[in-house]
Amino acid sequence: MTDYQAIVIGSGAGGLSAALTLSRSGSSVLLLEAMPSFGGYLNPFQRRSYTFDTGLHYLGELGKGERFWSVLDTLGISDTVNFIELDPDGFDRYLFPGYEFRFPKGKERFRERLIRDFPKEERGIHKFFDVFEKILKAMKDASTTLEGGLFSMLGFLLKHPSMMKHSRIPYQKLLDEVTSDRRLQAVLSAHWGTYGLPPARASVIIALSVWSHYFSGAYYPKGGSGAFRDAFLDALKNTGAEMKSRSRVVRIGKSRDAFIVETEAGEKYTARAVISDVDPVLTLGKLLDPQIVPSKVQSKVKKLRPSVGAFYAFIGTDLDLPSLGITDANIHHYEDFDLNRVYNTIFASTPPETVSGFLITSPSVKDPDGGHAPSSHHTVELITFIDYGCFEKWANAHSMKRGEEYERFKEQIGQRLVKAAERYIPGLSDHRTFSEYATPLSNEYWVNAVRGGCYGPEQTPDQVGPGRFSSFTAGIEGLFLVGAGTLGGGIMPCVMSGVLAGGKAARLLGLNPQAIR
Repeated sequence: MTDYQAIVIGSGAGGLSAALTLSRSGSSVLLLEAMPSFGGYLNPFQRRSYTFDTGLHYLGELGKGERFWSVLDTLGISDTVNFIELDPDGFDRYLFPGYEFRFPKGKERFRERLIRDFPKEERGIHKFFDVFEKILKAMKDASTTLEGGLFSMLGFLLKHPSMMKHSRIPYQKLLDEVTSDRRLQAVLSAHWGTYGLPPARASVIIALSVWSHYFSGAYYPKGGSGAFRDAFLDALKNTGAEMKSRSRVVRIGKSRDAFIVETEAGEKYTARAVISDVDPVLTLGKLLDPQIVPSKVQSKVKKLRPSVGAFYAFIGTDLDLPSLGITDANIHHYEDFDLNRVYNTIFASTPPETVSGFLITSPSVKDPDGGHAPSSHHTVELITFIDYGCFEKWANAHSMKRGEEYERFKEQIGQRLVKAAERYIPGLSDHRTFSEYATPLSNEYWVNAVRGGCYGPEQTPDQVGPGRFSSFTAGIEGLFLVGAGTLGGGIMPCVMSGVLAGGKAARLLGLNPQAIR
């Protein structure tokens, strides 16, 4: 006898969607979360009268019938959370020295805007979109053909030679194939650095997937990331799933056909299926009994490299942001057109005096009635990538107790980031009514991110597809993996991983999950 049919460990986007898929399929489900609140990067936090998002800034493919909308519809929550569409004329602003490009809704509109700004590069722009279409078609075919084993995979690669070629090279090589214009290359790389990587290291597949995700527009959940998270939690309650916070899992064992999941408090639960939303490095390298982890899987886990960490400034201000030109568009600032150079600066072991790349986003401007800030106030979130090594000497200290040196260092970097943002928000330093900074150590503590990485294993060509655990399994029957270590980093891939892995687990249990339309 088992306590539950399925146990889900971790309540990030992947864990929530996996648990909901199973509970909607009729499975008895226990969801265990280490932290006091559920949601992972979907979990907001409140300070004074301000509410801040931690990981959700905007989402794509949410028009009715589009891919992400269909995933949420499968989960039964497409009608329970409302989304605000961001400015279709430019929901992202890419700012370089003396030049700005606004990312509009619509692939053809995007192409036309590129040709308008780079008329001499029209041929290369068309070539870029030609590769994009071939990769996109291959990715759609992959979901139905790669489950069939070796011969199916060989047939797939012969049918899609572009995928064979471009899946193995960094994004910079594709850029060099289509254009030598460094400004055009910068625009085509500017979408938040392709999940924290410079083009010289980023996967072509991931870079083009990011573009594809936003070509049909960008959306922000009304009420912020908390409202999006709560749609999952409410649905889980309605379907009878059991959820326990402050339940950190420390060991996963197996006895015959049942897994034994043990928490830090000494509680033990059993289930036929376990789905882990914890990073594969931790799930397979620390939580699981090593005797049940295949040696090939152990070797793969040891080779995985984490993605980059980030430094965050969460700010409350009494400035009238719209009057200063701040709209619902995200601002991506770069000090140089050479994004490889920008990232080399960002990734330095010592933080540079000048912040060469950062993101500005304002939830209160995107969602004025969402309760993000008191009347006549706004929230601002500033983000820059930063190397974990800058903070590693404090890694073993407890959160909130890392000492004065850490706090001074954090304050110093935060002040630089706020000062850099003043080129877009004049007077921000003097008009802060609240500010708080977070480092990669914050990610490591709050969401169990390996070395504070924002996107699971970094998404280089060798760690995408077969380089990840994209099949949701690790050679252990009944164990499934979800989250950023599977399909990829970002909210939609994590949600999709949960739906797909939850469906596999449901079928293992003899249940019939609803398929994604």
